[in-house]
Amino acid sequence: MRPLDPDLWRKLSPYLDEALEIDPAQRPAWLASVGATHPDVAADLRMLLADHQAIEDTGFLERVVEVGLRPVSASPSLSGQILGAYRLLSLIGQGGMGTVWLAERCDGRFEGRAAVKLLNVAVMGRVSEERFRREGHILARLTHTNIARLIDAGVSPAGQPYLVLEHVDGQAIDRYCDEHTLSVDARLRVFLDVLEAVTHAHANLVVHRDIKPGNVLVSVAGQVKLLDFGIAKLLEDEDAQADGSPMVTAPLTRDGWAATPQYAAPEQVAGGLVTTATDVYALGVLLYVLLTGTHPAGADARSPATLLHAIVEVTPRRPSDVVTEPESTDALVSHAVRCGTTPARLRRMLRGDLDTIIAKALKKNAAERYASVTALADDIRRFLRLEPITARPDTLRYRALTFAKRNARGVAASAAVVALLTALIAYHTVRLETERDRAQREATKARKASDVLTSLLTSADPYAIHGARSDTTIRSVLDSGAAQVQKDLVDQPELQAGMLTVLGRIYRRLGAYDKAQPLLEQALASGNAAFGPEHVDTAQTLHDLGVVLADKGDYVAAAQRLEQALAMRRRLLGNEHADVAVTLSELGRVYQDLGLNQRAESPQREALRIRRKTLGEEHRETAVSLSDLASVLRLNGDLAGAETLLWQCLETNRKTRGEIHPNTSATLHDLGLIAAARRDNAGAEAMLRRALDIARRTLGDRHPIVATTLNSLSHVLVAQGRYEDAVAALQDALAIARPALGNDHQLVAIYAINLASIQLARNQPVAAEQLLREALPVRVHAPELVPSRRRTVADDDWSVATTKALLGTSLLAQRRFADAEAVLLDARRELDTQPQPRARDVNATIFGLVQLYDAWGKRDAAAAYRARLRT
Repeated sequence: MRPLDPDLWRKLSPYLDEALEIDPAQRPAWLASVGATHPDVAADLRMLLADHQAIEDTGFLERVVEVGLRPVSASPSLSGQILGAYRLLSLIGQGGMGTVWLAERCDGRFEGRAAVKLLNVAVMGRVSEERFRREGHILARLTHTNIARLIDAGVSPAGQPYLVLEHVDGQAIDRYCDEHTLSVDARLRVFLDVLEAVTHAHANLVVHRDIKPGNVLVSVAGQVKLLDFGIAKLLEDEDAQADGSPMVTAPLTRDGWAATPQYAAPEQVAGGLVTTATDVYALGVLLYVLLTGTHPAGADARSPATLLHAIVEVTPRRPSDVVTEPESTDALVSHAVRCGTTPARLRRMLRGDLDTIIAKALKKNAAERYASVTALADDIRRFLRLEPITARPDTLRYRALTFAKRNARGVAASAAVVALLTALIAYHTVRLETERDRAQREATKARKASDVLTSLLTSADPYAIHGARSDTTIRSVLDSGAAQVQKDLVDQPELQAGMLTVLGRIYRRLGAYDKAQPLLEQALASGNAAFGPEHVDTAQTLHDLGVVLADKGDYVAAAQRLEQALAMRRRLLGNEHADVAVTLSELGRVYQDLGLNQRAESPQREALRIRRKTLGEEHRETAVSLSDLASVLRLNGDLAGAETLLWQCLETNRKTRGEIHPNTSATLHDLGLIAAARRDNAGAEAMLRRALDIARRTLGDRHPIVATTLNSLSHVLVAQGRYEDAVAALQDALAIARPALGNDHQLVAIYAINLASIQLARNQPVAAEQLLREALPVRVHAPELVPSRRRTVADDDWSVATTKALLGTSLLAQRRFADAEAVLLDARRELDTQPQPRARDVNATIFGLVQLYDAWGKRDAAAAYRARLRT
């Protein structure tokens, strides 16, 4: 079954809840009645219900542990055992049904760690292999950045089924929020990531049923991961709570399934129907704990009997009341400090909308809770934007109060203005009308000047031109326009900010990044003076500045500017605006530049969703998002998924922009990379040469994108053994990149290292040495930055150690043994200081030492290093 997008899920969710409450024998008649008026809805419901029934038949997410079953101790001898492509390292945890092991990839294809969950043979004797296979298949459908993904599954040589899951190095969400002293707003934003994960699960007909802090981890990088779906439920950890308070371990059973009591919904306790509303309740409990530091049941959670009574019968106290209880003053002050505030301020923040949101999520009657996790998330986002929430009565007074809170300064200023006008209006009506007319004339004049100048400058934009153009004409127009704007519009900061932003954007598209950046920085200063720090035009300038900084290789600063622009655009325009999608797209690219490919997927998917909804499936900006998401999928190894998106993108680009356009060139370039990854070198070369031709015709021969395409082409030429052609391509790339980007740019270093490796293959060690010595200082300066968005193939992932190994090889080829030894030993010492060096870097360095000592005649040293080569 295909995953459901959020819009389709919202459409089907009410019908699905109704269907699941109907006896299965009565569903065909009910579906027929729905199909009479909504045949498309009925068809989707039949598919969902059939899959749901299949899941129920196999007992998916059902625990089969019987009372009295004793835990099976983990055998230390499992350490070192190889299961498929993974080697078990150490025991992470164990429960009555099995064990969880930290494992490392050991098949040599690439490195990585995972969590391997092994089921005890005794337990699996009660479960068919067909059930295990089906559960693994269902888990594989849960592909979301905030869900620990299923990597592999199999059966060990001892007959124990196992799952290989993404290993999350992180903390439980409550501990993470406390230790990082997150504010209430920051905790809500982290919680929104949890809601995104649960929404994805619900869209795939999976109800988690055991949402609690221990199943929601936050990684070191701050990414939320939801754990323990499906078969992972058999690995319940029944240790005491982290805070030391007693943990109730008596199971709440329904058909043999067990949940954690503190986070169970009333219907779970009472043996009622479990639906998506069950997860909404657990999320409400989790949010209560994050914001108050206590459980909704309070002291009643200390014994099984009182806890169950509280869940079913007792209405939780309002969070704002809980944080001001006098008997818990010390704990309250401690929690408030962990929230970065005081008890009094914490109460004020919780009182009102947050009290209401949590109370609605914790309703005893499932029908009175939020209709979906999406509805809960929408109210939290409204709270963060200081907008009215849906859980409150939609009264004029409430909306007015919310507006006043959101615009406190504006309301106060407006009140003062109204009072002043009331006193003076009788005397100044004519004068005010005159001033109004004059202001309108000035505004019209300014808009006209802006329109004329924007039209003039936009004529130089290569993305707005079809066919070839003259670099000389464009640059003269731009240079003249920039000087005029900086000189003549000093006393009109609003107009100057807009013009400088246009100029900076076009300089950037022409590859003149050093000219674009100062213009955009000046535009930002003018915009702040004219509009203030919170304005749509200021957000546009921040966005453009972030893009230029990324082009210049300053990815950290670029991410900061784009994140500022995104937050501002969300506040001013809402989450569904096309401009929000533009910034999400650029931010996703920068995350890739920083090597955070997994983190990049979420903004790219959101951008694509917004553009499809607001612009349509065949819009040129939708095509941009298809290309961006394809880049993420390609670098994650999903070549088929990436290729499908790119062909859709290419078709739309050709319809909306034409064949001769930079975007069409970029799409052909990425299709060429996929062909190269599949070893279709002839097809890859044809694609890349066509992309190169279009880029040159639209952007000019000296544009950095032309250099990127030449670099990609060089890899394909090397794969065909055409070293001379590859050298020529990379020399051209460097001739373009060095003046455009500067010698200290990451891409210049990468092109130089690529060229050096080819020169070594051509037995030109002197030329290789010169290139490597030029590139190495750049890699040492920022070794962690691997520009993966512009990365052509995996061979571009050069580290400092690998670069030094190449330099040592070039020195060895010149028989400069002592120099080569110094470089290689330095690389080896550097690797020894790293906690987890890559096998590729270690092998490259050690192999270089083996070759050196063999050639030098130092057989013992060569043998010693040969024994240390990793297989």
